[in-house]
Amino acid sequence: LKLQFLYLIGTTMLRLHVVHQHVQRRWAASARPRGQPPSRDGRNSRTKDWKAALEASPPGKVPTKTLAEMKSGIADESPRSLPALVSTLAKAKWRRAGRREVAGVLDTVASHLVMQRAAATMTERDVRTLLNALAKCSHRDAALLDHFAGEVAPRAGSFEARSLAMTVWSYATMRGTHGELFSAVATEAARQVGQFNPQNLANTAWAYATVRHDAPALFDSVATEAARQVGQFKPQELANTAWADATVRHDA
Repeated sequence: LKLQFLYLIGTTMLRLHVVHQHVQRRWAASARPRGQPPSRDGRNSRTKDWKAALEASPPGKVPTKTLAEMKSGIADESPRSLPALVSTLAKAKWRRAGRREVAGVLDTVASHLVMQRAAATMTERDVRTLLNALAKCSHRDAALLDHFAGEVAPRAGSFEARSLAMTVWSYATMRGTHGELFSAVATEAARQVGQFNPQNLANTAWAYATVRHDAPALFDSVATEAARQVGQFKPQELANTAWADATVRHDA
């Protein structure tokens, strides 16, 4: 009987301890201020909720409530949580129907990133994801382009081939003619050209021709590598590369 009593006391205390921990966790979550610290991967829980809501919205149905919440709450989010969120917007099948609401959110995102000087803390992947998504949304923010160009140009030497190509393609798509950035990427792209696949080569050539940035050494390297990989090019990639070459009047 004594052992049964002790067992009952022990299990009751254990249950109370579990309940106490659960209550503490719930209280901490509800008491956390809006400007909560980001999780280990730099993404706040609210950003994840917004992303899930955007992905769940069916084609043709603009999630106006979620977009309104995003516009009013972006300033409280970690800058590193935003590239994935913008990428989700770029992929949304309802984006064109809600272009005005999306543009409002992207304006807020751009302002927040510039104010936070966010490019300095973003990883290479963050940078290329954000710029690529903004380009696909056809959203040009001059202040953001200036900020990222100034931060990314000195880091170009540490970027991999894919990131170099995506960065200049995004800038050219958004009509960002930032000479310092294009010069820095041209030097590194020529050095890494053997790591470029046909899409990278075509996008890079197209970008430099589009902004009319003179980079003869880069085009020499691209022409040589394109000839080596010509059998792997898709028709559109070949067309873009040929157009770029003709535009800069480079004799491949």
